[in-house]
Amino acid sequence: MQRNTFPLKEHLKSKKVIEQVYANGVSVTSYPLRAIFIEQPQTEQEPTAAILINVSKKRFRHAVDRNLVKRRIREAYRTSKHTLIDTLQSQGKKIAVAIIYIDNKHNSTAFIKKKMTKLLEGILTKSSTVCENS
Repeated sequence: MQRNTFPLKEHLKSKKVIEQVYANGVSVTSYPLRAIFIEQPQTEQEPTAAILINVSKKRFRHAVDRNLVKRRIREAYRTSKHTLIDTLQSQGKKIAVAIIYIDNKHNSTAFIKKKMTKLLEGILTKSSTVCENS
């Protein structure tokens, strides 16, 4: 059984990579979540998927509300990530993903988890089509 963790090494922190994701990334949407991702060269030490979670201050003025939504998104990713990571490892790929919350109201954790599963499947589908077109 795999552990459901989201360690710091899987967090996307590099400003250079974040700029590349937003400038050159491919977008997938499963409302209320949107993912923008790019593929990167595989290295030994870095994780297979690096994730950034973004909740706009424009949509949620109070930090408490933004943090609640981010916590729910992290939980949904943490419990749903194994299919994404296993598939990427078998294909020898590495991706950087920015997950953006695009709704302006709170949604339940179960709803966000369902949408996160669809979003991760969409990322896998789009990443395979992007590779074939390259």
